[in-house]
Parts: sequence; C-alpha cells; structure tokens
Amino acid sequence: MNPIDWVVFLGFLTYVVWDGIRRGRGTKTLEGYFAGARSIPWWAAGLSIMATQASAITVIGTTGQGHDHGMEFVQTYFGLAFAMVLLSIFFVPMYRSQPILTAYEYLERRFGPGTRTLASLIFLVSRCLAFGVVLYTPGVVLSALLEIDVVSTVLFVGALTTIYTMLGGVRAVIATDVKQMVVIIGGLGLVLVILLVEVVPQFTFVGALEALGATGKLNAVEFTADPDKGFWNDKYNFWSGTLGGLFLMLAYFGADQSQVQRILTNSSADESRKALLLSAFAKVPMQAVVLFIGVLLYLFYILNPGPLLFDPEHRAAAQDPAIVTQFESIQARYAQVQRTRLEGARLIAREGFDNVPEDMVRDYQEAVAQASGYREEARRLVHLNKPEIQELSAEEKDDESTPSDTNYVFPHFILDHVPVVLLGLIMAAIFAAMMSSADSALNSLTSSSIVDIYRRWFNPDADEAHALLASRLTTVFWGVSATGAALLFQGTGSVIEVVNKVGSFFYGSLLGVFLLGLLMKRAGGRAGFLGMVGGMATVLLIHFKPFDLFSGINVEFLWYNPIGCLAVLAVGGVVTAIESLQRRV
Repeated sequence: MNPIDWVVFLGFLTYVVWDGIRRGRGTKTLEGYFAGARSIPWWAAGLSIMATQASAITVIGTTGQGHDHGMEFVQTYFGLAFAMVLLSIFFVPMYRSQPILTAYEYLERRFGPGTRTLASLIFLVSRCLAFGVVLYTPGVVLSALLEIDVVSTVLFVGALTTIYTMLGGVRAVIATDVKQMVVIIGGLGLVLVILLVEVVPQFTFVGALEALGATGKLNAVEFTADPDKGFWNDKYNFWSGTLGGLFLMLAYFGADQSQVQRILTNSSADESRKALLLSAFAKVPMQAVVLFIGVLLYLFYILNPGPLLFDPEHRAAAQDPAIVTQFESIQARYAQVQRTRLEGARLIAREGFDNVPEDMVRDYQEAVAQASGYREEARRLVHLNKPEIQELSAEEKDDESTPSDTNYVFPHFILDHVPVVLLGLIMAAIFAAMMSSADSALNSLTSSSIVDIYRRWFNPDADEAHALLASRLTTVFWGVSATGAALLFQGTGSVIEVVNKVGSFFYGSLLGVFLLGLLMKRAGGRAGFLGMVGGMATVLLIHFKPFDLFSGINVEFLWYNPIGCLAVLAVGGVVTAIESLQRRV
C-alpha cells in the first residue's frame, strides 16, 4: 500500500483501540461490563447487531461467493425478517422479564443448572470456533498485503482486538461497532462505485445485467432444487434459505449470547424489539448489495482478465518446474475462453439476451463454464503437487478436495485496482468488519464463562471487583484460544460458508431447548438436558454417518438447524411424556 493508505489504515486502528479503552473507564460492576448498565440506545444496539454479523467474512467471503456463484447465497437470509419478528414477540419478553446477564441463566430457571451449563458449554465451543474464522479472514488479507505468513497476521489481529475488548467491556464493543458499521458501509459503497464506473461505460447498466443474467449469476431466488443434488442436498434454494435459514437466524439471534447480549443492554423490552427490527429490515438488502459487488467483480474480470489463480501462494507454487509446463497449458486454454467470454458478454449486452441466437448464447455459457473449470484444474494441479499430497496413494489423491481461492478474489481487486487513499479506507472497512465481530464474540464468551460457569459453580460469593478482574482475565484467555482456533481454518474454502457450517452444528440444539421451555410447560430439567444431547447427537450422526443406517442420508448444512431443533423437541417431548406417565402410576 501507498504510505498515505497506511496512515489512513493505521490511524483507524489506533482510534478504535483508544476509543475502546476510553469507554471502559468507570466500569465497576458486571452489570456495566456485560450489559452497559441497561442504558444503550436501541439504534446503537441495532447497529451493533448488524456490525457483529457484518464481519470481515461478509466483506471478503460474501464478495468472493458472489464472484464464484452469483446471488444465490442471499437466499440464506430469506428467513431473517421472519426470525426477528418471532423473536420480538416471544423471546424478548422472555429475556426482559428477568434480571439476567446471559441467555443461559433463563435455562436454569426453567430446566435447572445442568441444562444451563450444557447450553453454555455448547455456546462457548461453537462461538470460539466461529471467532477463529472471523480472525482468519483478515489474516488472509494482511498476508496478501504485507507478504508475510498468515500466522503472524492472525496473532497481530487477535492481540489488538483482545486489548480493547478486555479493557472496555460491552460499552466499548457497542460504541465502536456503531463507528465500524459506518466505515463498513462507506467502504463497500466505494467499491460499488468503482466497479460501476469500470463496468457500466463498457456495457451500460442494463447490458451488464443482461450479460450476467445469461451466466445465471443473478439467480437470487431458486424455487426448484438442483435435480442432481436433490431437495435436502441442494445448498442454496428458496426453501433451504427460508426454512433452514429461519431456524439458523432464530438460533443465532435468539440463543447465541453474542446477540442476546444486545437485547439485554437496552432500557426496556420495546427498545430491544426496535434493535432487532432494525437489523431485520436492513440486513437482507445489505447482503444483496455485497453479493452484487461480487457479481460485478466477475464482470470486471471478464473485461480485465484476472489471474488464473487468485491465491498468491498458489501462483508462486505454479512456477515449480515439475508442473510449470502443465500450468502454462491450462493458462493458454484459459486465455482463449476468456476471449470467447468477453466477445459473448459484449454481444449479449449490446443486443439483449432474447435477441442473440441460441447457439451464440450457448457458446458464451460454455466459455463461462470452461473458464471456471480451468481455474479449478489449475488449483488442483498446484494442490496435488504439494510434497505432503504426493506421498498419498492414488485413491487418497482422488479423495482430496480441490482448494478454493474464493477468499482472495476481493483482496486481489482492492490491492491492484483501488486508487490511493481509497485503498486505505477500504482496508479500514475490512478491519472494522473484523473487529465488530471479534469484540462481540470475546465479550459474550467472557460473560457466559463468568456468569454461567465461574460464578455459578466455582465462586458464587465473588464480589463485583473480583468478578470484574476475573472477566478481564477471561477475555485474555478467550482471545488466545480463539486466535489458536483461527489457525485451524487455513485453506477451508469460502469463510462465509465455514462460519455458517460451524454454527449449524450447534445452533439447532440451542434453539430447540429454548423452544422446549416455551412450548412444553410440563417439560422439566431431565427433558431439557436429554433433549439437547439428543439434538446434538442427531446432527453429528447425520453429518459423520458412523453407522450404515445414516450412510444414505445426505443433507446440506442449513438443514442441520431445523433437524437439531426438532430432535430436541422430539426427545424432550418423549422424556416429558414418560415422566408424566410415571407420576400417574
């Protein structure tokens, strides 16, 4: 980056850390550290909810997802508005009727300490893993930017976020989230304008949409599942997004402490509802814009041919003498279909999709598919050339999945095509997005650890000063742990998918136990505890298929949420029925 960009970027980081430390002054109680003394305005809490979800994963992972797969990912969020309305009706009164600091305190009042502790432990594990993904994402960006290894960048980012979150508490988290959300929106807006300025004069806006539509990149709503995958194994369609996504969003915003904590910081239940509804009606349009930026990136790289490999490490590895001839052959074929893509895109943009002969449209679509195939072929060539992969047997090599470079598409564009000063602002936006999720995760991990575990089981008589010190030390512990978890996610594909997959393993069971408490008034502690165990076991059995009984079941991760939730209700309902019969006898 240019020195001016560094000034802008580092100036923002310095300000965020300073502001976070400043906000922590005067906090003397857990109520202030974890709930902001119940005095946070609804609009600030609402923006914080959005900022927490609009992580660097959104900026990097979702734009890369749009580039590779088009608008289909937006269907994941179709259940969001419905979820927020349901949460406002049922969950907000449930939480705000009691002076609690974590979502899982409610579960003890309803089901007993065992269920509360199990739910808290599930949250701690899932959120720590998801936090690891949040840290890994900016590590990718800094690694490409500074040409240093990802490990060093992840350690730097993890340490920076931990410092101001430890000292500032939830007041610092929300105050900085608001500012970070402004920077995120501004940075994304700048990229959108830059892309439109590059693309529209070449195609016109309508022409660009015609060219994109011919590739299927604008298919934001798919009512029919892919026939090759089947209903349950099609990752993104209207039904998986609306139904599976509904359960995911209900669980995330209603049972995940990082989001429930926002509901608990407002002065009243009405304020909490406003905070949720702000996110309900702003998140889906924002997500659609981010995906559209990715789609425009695809068109930009048709006009300005991008690299065959976006990952800098892959490009360097492709120069190995053992494979350089094969790589150059793939590159030559890729360049040829690039020209066909450009000619087809210009023709369709100029004449309109309906006015172009079918054979020419088909040639364009085939070139699009071939270009994607050549990119995958090049990535696989590089991957199989790794020393550790060459040691595998032929069968094991066949089972190796081709690594993705989805997460490098957006960083490559901003580093190579964004002008001075604006690059610094966009880099600041990426780190604003990262910090807004990381600080929320840290504070919520700490609140659950202290309130649900430490004060509940180990030191219930701890005074406020002792508990506050323990909270700050626990923040450091989780910062170190999550930074370590981040290093496990190197090369795991699209990070926006990874974080949703991690959540989907756990969220259905968490949501299920809360619904069990709301819907089955006679359900007791045993039903709550065994219901959660049953929900988690069901999802794990379906995913890992340890027995032949499950070998034919192929389900995409969004469906894990309703499956886990319904399994909790089923097991909890059976246990409740058995207990009722025993009482009658």
